Order: sequence, then C-alpha cells, then structure tokens
Amino acid sequence: MKRIAFVISLLATTCSIFSGSIRAQNVIASPASSLLIEDFTYPSGSALTANGWTSHSAGGTNAIVTSAPSLTLTGYPGSGVGNAVALTTSGEDDNRTFAFQSSGTVYAATLVNVSAASQTGDYFFHLGPDPIGTTFRGRVFVKADASNNLAFGISKATTTVTDIAYTPFSYSLNTTYLIVVKYTIVAGTANDTVSLFVSTNVPTTEPAAAATATDIATQTDINPGTVSLRQGATASSPTLRVDGIRVGTSWQDVTQASVVHTQHVSDYNGDGKTDYAIVRNLGPTNGDQLQWWLLFNGTSTTGAVNWGISTADTTIPADFDGDGKTDVAVWRANGSESAFYILESQGNTFRAATFGLDGDDPSVVADYDGDGKADPAVFRSGASPGDQGWWYFLGSNNNPGGNITFVPWGTNGDFPAPGDYDGDGKADFVIVRDDGNGYAVFWSFQTTAGISSAYYGLASDLIVPGDYDGDGKTDMAVVRWGSGYYQWFYRPSSTGVISAAPAAVWGVNGADDIVQGDYDGDGKTDFAIFRSASSTFWVQTSGGSQFGVPWGQAGDVAPAAYNVR
Repeated sequence: MKRIAFVISLLATTCSIFSGSIRAQNVIASPASSLLIEDFTYPSGSALTANGWTSHSAGGTNAIVTSAPSLTLTGYPGSGVGNAVALTTSGEDDNRTFAFQSSGTVYAATLVNVSAASQTGDYFFHLGPDPIGTTFRGRVFVKADASNNLAFGISKATTTVTDIAYTPFSYSLNTTYLIVVKYTIVAGTANDTVSLFVSTNVPTTEPAAAATATDIATQTDINPGTVSLRQGATASSPTLRVDGIRVGTSWQDVTQASVVHTQHVSDYNGDGKTDYAIVRNLGPTNGDQLQWWLLFNGTSTTGAVNWGISTADTTIPADFDGDGKTDVAVWRANGSESAFYILESQGNTFRAATFGLDGDDPSVVADYDGDGKADPAVFRSGASPGDQGWWYFLGSNNNPGGNITFVPWGTNGDFPAPGDYDGDGKADFVIVRDDGNGYAVFWSFQTTAGISSAYYGLASDLIVPGDYDGDGKTDMAVVRWGSGYYQWFYRPSSTGVISAAPAAVWGVNGADDIVQGDYDGDGKTDFAIFRSASSTFWVQTSGGSQFGVPWGQAGDVAPAAYNVR
C-alpha cells in the first residue's frame, strides 16, 4: 500500500494563519454542543472522585462508584454508553465542574431509574456554582405514594415541603426517565427561574415543563458551574441509578447527539466545505521552510502561514480545538520528545503536546472520546511479524489529568484506518490486513458493536476514509490503480451493498495525490485529487459534477492526503 505524507518541522516563529478576511458561505447549522458529557465510561467499581469528580460532603463514606449496566432510553445520546452509578442511603456527595455561565440558560439532563423511594421524598441531583460550597440550586426530588407511584419535584434551593413543586404521582418504579433541569439566569437578584422536565422519550424540541420551582424570590441566584449527585438521609433517600449526564445551554445540547461529519474534511474556515490547501518548500536558501497556502472554498479569500522545514515532521491537519475549523498541525518524531505542534484556529494560539515515539504513525489522529475535538494519537505497529500493535491517544473529554489511553489492536504489517464506522461520534479502532491471498480485511474494534471483520478490496488498494453516502458513518473505501487511472470503490454503510463497478474513475496513477473531502458541502465525501504538476485540484462531487481549481505551483504537496494509506 502507498503512504502519502509530507515531512516538515516547526518554525520558531509564525505569522497569522489568515492574511485576509474570511467570507464563509453556506454555513452549516451549529451542532449540539455540551458543556459537560458524563457517560461513566470507566471500569465498573471506579470511584467518581478518581475520574474528575470532587466530593463536597462525607468524602469516602459510601463512595459513589460506577457499575454495570448502563441505562438506556431510545433516542438519547448517552443511552447504553459506559456504566452508571447507584445512589442510596446517606454517604458521599460528589460534584463535577463545567464552564460557569453568567447569562442565558443552563440545561442539565440525566437518565434516572428509581427502584425505591420514601413517601417523605428527598433530592438526589442539583446544580451549583463553582466552587460549589453549600449553594445548591435546581434540586431534583423524588417521592412515592402508598401505592409506590412516583412524583418528581423541583425547588430552586429550599427543602421545605411547601416550597417543592411536585409533579403528579404518574411515574413508576424501575422505569428509566429522562430528567432535565432548566436554570434560567435573569438580570437582577433573587429572580432566576428553575424548571423540571420528565419524559419516557426524547422530545426533539423543548416541551412544557412538568414542574416549575416556586421558591424564586426568596433564594439567591448563582452562575451555574457544577452538577452534583447527592445521597440523602437514611430515612428519606431514594434508591436509584443515574447515567448519561449532559449539561448545555439549549435543549438540543443535552438531548440530541452532536452532528458529526465523518467525511474527510480539511475545512480551515468552518463553513462545512473542504478548502484547497497546499504546503510549499521554500528551498535551502530559506532554510527549507515550509509554507501553508489556503484558498477558502467558494471565495477568493486566501491565507498563508509558515510552519516548518522539510526535515522531521508529518503534516496532521485536524480540528484539535473543537471550533469546527481545521488547524494547521504537524507531528515531529524525536524519541521520547516526539510531539504534536498545533496552531489552533480558535484564538490563533500555539499548542504543543508531547506524544509518541520514533516509528509511530500519527495519521490516526481522530476524535476517540466523542467531544468534537481531534485527539493527538499514534499507531505503533509491532516490531516483527505477528507482534502486537498498539493505539495511543490523549483524550480531551473527561481527562483532567491528561491520561493516555492505549488499546491493543492490530499486528505488524497492518494498516490503521480509523473512523466513526458506527456513527456514535467516536472514532473506532480499525486496521486493514492482507488475508494472505491478496485480499484486504477490515478488522474493527468499535465502541458499539465490539469486534468485527469484513472483506473489502485488495491488499494493494489505497485506503481512503470518508462518509461517501452522507449517513454520518465512515464507509469502507479504497482506490485501486487500474489501466492508468484511479478506480474508487466504497461500501455504503447505509445499505451495505457492494458493487463490482467503481463508483468513480478519477485521477492518474502515480501523478496525483488523493485528497477526498466534502467540496460541495452536502455532507458526502467527494472524489478528489491534487495534481502537483499542473497545480490543480480536480473534484468529482457525490452528485456527479466535475471541476478543477488551480492552486499552488509545481512541487507543492496537499496536506489533505495525510491519512490516505
């Protein structure tokens, strides 16, 4: 198989990444964006306080730990993910921080399944400021009647029975409900409002509240910055399980899955279209500096940044800061000092992340933890035939300690092909292996389906990841050299249908770099190549349109080819 990469090294100084104003066209809708996602994706028995939570009461007493199984509710983005936690009699109470909000509305959602509740009632979930202290706001209660029917309640702050607004006793034990607390910040003092929503499904738009707190004017306001789990008094506390906590600033943030575009997109201005980018070696008289040149798709706006020399680094353009824009980035192999060097588009700031070793493959950078940010990652092949291969990534979600995750997957000689093949918003560990007879086998380790394998293509084909059918899932896709031209094949994840005929014949063997991407912004990967000799990007869209865009000069390299293997 062919590996396409370009070697550069970081400059000591940089210029602004954008030399002109950006005129974004056909801007895509903003995806759901959470302030906090907590699916308890730690091994069973893990203490919350060892995984980003802080105890604010009775620390170490009846500590809150994870346990299987996860709670499920059809349509909820945290359904069936990771583990859950059980809350029961008095003991440790824990909180988790998020970026505090001083205006607007904060929504906090969770799945709840109650197995027992007292007729007195008690609270188990609430918001607070950061640091939390004892200022609890948006307390969620549950109680039972004599027939064990449940009612959920909400107060802004007080625990006095007359100040808790309860729903009717219309809910049942051992049933999973979606609970959402809505905290609205209102200008002034002692006037913020709090509402509660309870549902057995996931409404796509905000419904009428099930209950609204009445103790508004008597309680001070906060800038929400923490969400808490609470184990109440022995005589009154419920026994329940909690899972899938999400905090955001809109109903969609906490109830809808983030819109994840898994097609191969090098989108430097965030308009949902792949841009035309080249990297140029300025030559020995200029210290072999590398210069990135950007032409924003559909505009005449251009940008340039010096970022490297042609000796030690690999181009790894990806969205590391989660703002929807591709960042200029490289990886430098330097023994134990190997590192990613990233120019984040959000604030035009520099970031370095020490990661990897000589011989690692950094082209596996992807979002492995589902927070919308590309994680620094490498694939380390086994040293000898049959030796274990390893994936390492530095997740940015629920990882305050900067811990490195490593996954044994693949062996020496395999080619990594990560992507979100199951559409859950997280990259899967996938390798492609020669079956010994010249055929390629995709071996997948997915967050939803576990281990699976599928034959697709020849071992000599190039792997070209993308979402060619636009269903939000990465498709198995390859390019084959044949009769002097590139032949493109892909298996749509939406249908699974395999065609013997190529989906496109596009590009010339040996003359073109493959730069697949979404050039027309329709959510589907397009067939595209960069022809350095004529300095032109040639695109055949998913709809069949064909066009060329001149950009660059002879000898330039397209960084969008970084993960073609």
